[in-house]
This record gives sequence, structure tokens and C-alpha cells, in this order.
Amino acid sequence: MSRSDKIFGGEPVLRNIMEHQLRFIFFLFALIITYITLQYAISQTMVEKRRLERDLKNLHAEYITCTAEFMNLSKRESISKHLNQLGSKVHAPTVPPNRIIMEEQPYGY
Repeated sequence: MSRSDKIFGGEPVLRNIMEHQLRFIFFLFALIITYITLQYAISQTMVEKRRLERDLKNLHAEYITCTAEFMNLSKRESISKHLNQLGSKVHAPTVPPNRIIMEEQPYGY
């Protein structure tokens, strides 16, 4: 095999490139792996963010529903209705409360 066959065959050129550029090739390979890993992590984070936003919307709707139910149950009519269903003898007062006014104490109490 002559020298021109070796050069045109590509073996010395490829071997020379591999020997001199091996560190750079490993560096590029590490960058590619890092890029793929980061893209996967970002994708998983976005999926988790969408899931959490959906859960937050559902919990907010549930909160509003529970608050409305609580407000409805805390009304005087609802409370007296529930007490009557339970057989309680407690009734709503018919006389409004009186205001108690105390004279000023000498010691500031």
C-alpha cells in the first residue's frame, strides 16, 4: 500500500484528529448529555407546575364553596332550624340586649 493510498483512505487523518481532539470530543459529549438532562428536568418541572396550578384552582373553588356553606349555616335562621331539628329548647331572644354603662372607676379600671 502506498503512501497516497493511506492518505486518501483517511486512516491517518482520522487517527490524527481523534488523538488531538479527543478531549474536545469528550467535552462536547458531556455538553450534549447535560443539555438533554436539563431539558428533561425542565419538562418535568413544567408538568409539575401545570398539575399544581390545576390543583390550586380546584382547591380555591372548594374553599369558596365551603365558605359559602359556612356563611349560610351561620345565619340565625339556619341555626334555629338545626336546633329545632335536634329537639333543643333554645330559642332566639325576643328582647334586644341592654347596654351596660359603668361609671368611671377612681383607679382607671
